[in-house]
Amino acid sequence: MKTVKYEVTFGEPANRLELFVRIVWAIPSYIVMVVLGIILYICLALQWLHILILGKRHKLLHDWIVKALTYDFKWMSYFCLATEERNPLLPES
Repeated sequence: MKTVKYEVTFGEPANRLELFVRIVWAIPSYIVMVVLGIILYICLALQWLHILILGKRHKLLHDWIVKALTYDFKWMSYFCLATEERNPLLPES
């Protein structure tokens, strides 16, 4: 079984303005994340059916699922103060 390590180095504390910007930035990116989540579950269901019927993964669905999950993890790490790197509003292509 593989272990996952996620290391975050401690930086200087964020100022109050940056914390306000995080909250303001979290609102539109959360709306994007909800829409991506709905599409993600549809893609997961389609991927499951594709694997069940054909016995192999569909590359486009797999790539899209990875992009949506990556966006979700970047959003959570920024909003929970684990990183200073702000994620883009839309997922990277």
